Amino acid sequence: MPVGAPRGVSIRIYLADGKPQGLRVVDRAGWTGTCLAFARADYGEARLRDELRRSGAYVLIGPQEDGRRPSRVYIGEGDEVRTRLDSHHREKDFWTHGYVLTTKDDSLNKAHVRYLEARLLHLAAEADAAVRENGTLPPVPRLGESEEADLEWYLDTTLTLLPLVGVTIFDVVKDRPAEVDHSTGARDESPLEGVEYFLQADLTEATARDDSRGFAVLAGALGRSEAKVMTPSYKEARDRLIAERVLVPHGDKQLRLTKTYLFDSPSQAASVLAAGSKNGRDAWRDAQGRTLKQNQERVAAGLG
Repeated sequence: MPVGAPRGVSIRIYLADGKPQGLRVVDRAGWTGTCLAFARADYGEARLRDELRRSGAYVLIGPQEDGRRPSRVYIGEGDEVRTRLDSHHREKDFWTHGYVLTTKDDSLNKAHVRYLEARLLHLAAEADAAVRENGTLPPVPRLGESEEADLEWYLDTTLTLLPLVGVTIFDVVKDRPAEVDHSTGARDESPLEGVEYFLQADLTEATARDDSRGFAVLAGALGRSEAKVMTPSYKEARDRLIAERVLVPHGDKQLRLTKTYLFDSPSQAASVLAAGSKNGRDAWRDAQGRTLKQNQERVAAGLG
């Protein structure tokens, strides 16, 4: 395998109570960290576990009341996580699921967990996929060079594990290769992959990538502002993006996509932008003029 090429990773998810949606311990070989995932309904059992007696960071997630975003999130830290979560269990109503990030050997100190808390908050702000319940966005603390390197490795691994238990609010989608912002330490963790496709229609012009996480339309795409006949689900998605200012007016007849956005499907992306129901597998074409459907059929035939 070439140096620097993507490598496979083995992740272990242990069902502590034997239930797929119950208490889950997530870790990987060669990593001292661990993640405990649990539903709020199981907090009574979760608070008795060793993970909650250790220093760590935590993420609490619940639904957004107005439905404009998929979730609300609160991110915190504690010398003994259980003390903080007991308080949140009494005082915070919104959350339905919790995720505790700690280590098997309790090696995280106060400076470490504050660093992790701040980095997670900044990643959540950049991804902008959930409403943050935290009142402030703290600066990322400065640590020694070796400590920061170790914690960034911890964070890299954590961000690989969390989507496996349904947490995608930290996924910062970029249309460029990964880079490091040396002033803040923030990184483009998730550059887009996949074939590039184009949409040309009435008042509509967009570029997208068929990424493994969804169909990603790149920032700057233009769509039609006057809606035509659309299926209710596509209209709801379009109205939500307009309300959230992901789609903003561009002149008198168009809307502009303000950031790279992961749509659920090619059809949803094409329909939202063209303001009318479209079959995305036929509407999106690559640089050679082949439709997404044709390319998918080529792959299935072993020609891709």
